Amino acid sequence: MEKDLIWKLLDFGLTVNQAKVYLSIVQSGATCVSRISESTRLHRQDIYKMLPKLEEMGLIMKTLGTPSIIEAIPVEKALNRLFSTEREETNERISRLEANLKELINALREKEAERTREEEARFTLLSTDAEIINMADLLFENTRTEFDLVTNLELITRRMQHFRENLKKLSKRGVKIRIIVENLNNEDLVKRTLEKIKPDKGDFAAKLVYKNRSIPYRIIDNKDLWIRRKKLAESGLPAVLWTTGRNIIHFYKENFEKAWNDHHAVSIYPERDVEKRTGKRSVRET
Repeated sequence: MEKDLIWKLLDFGLTVNQAKVYLSIVQSGATCVSRISESTRLHRQDIYKMLPKLEEMGLIMKTLGTPSIIEAIPVEKALNRLFSTEREETNERISRLEANLKELINALREKEAERTREEEARFTLLSTDAEIINMADLLFENTRTEFDLVTNLELITRRMQHFRENLKKLSKRGVKIRIIVENLNNEDLVKRTLEKIKPDKGDFAAKLVYKNRSIPYRIIDNKDLWIRRKKLAESGLPAVLWTTGRNIIHFYKENFEKAWNDHHAVSIYPERDVEKRTGKRSVRET
């Protein structure tokens, strides 16, 4: 019978010896350590070590004296208190587990969504005038933070009004605009051409790279990539590969930053590097 009671007390967080001591106190009424030691056959020093824990759990109370008198709190009251404490701790743990489960599921779903977005990245070849113009206008309309463009004078001249109107819209929305013009002519020609399309105010910068025959492209908000192809549409506009693939966008973004920060790149807007520009002209003119 006593063994069964001991095992039941273990579920309330007591150890075997703590349960033996507690049962001895309950059955004895008011008692002392020497009597507890006799009934449980445990050493006094071990019992002295257990009593503070039993007091902390609200199972017993001790009155000062020589020897100290130890009494049990009414069993129903004491064990109900333990039960309530255990229930609160269990509920808190369940709440933590539920919160952790929700966070884990959301994080894993986001990872899965990122992987799915990458797997489902769109690659579309725009090969007609209508497709090219409509997509260009749509991308300009949806640009919110950054617009990076690598182009040449031929393309700017061919669609001068298109660039002028859309760059003005981007500037009004506070979009950061950076343009790299690749050309083998001197910077004065590039500057005169850019003067016709650049917005009057806003975050606009342009650089000249003395280079030719590269592939023009534009990066929109680091989410869309627009790459010129050799194939031409009916009006002579170059066909375009449009993609949302993150890996390929990241590749082109790195190339853009490398070209933008190259010490050979000449700043047109804002105007800087006077000595560099003078040097470039002298090299090209000789």
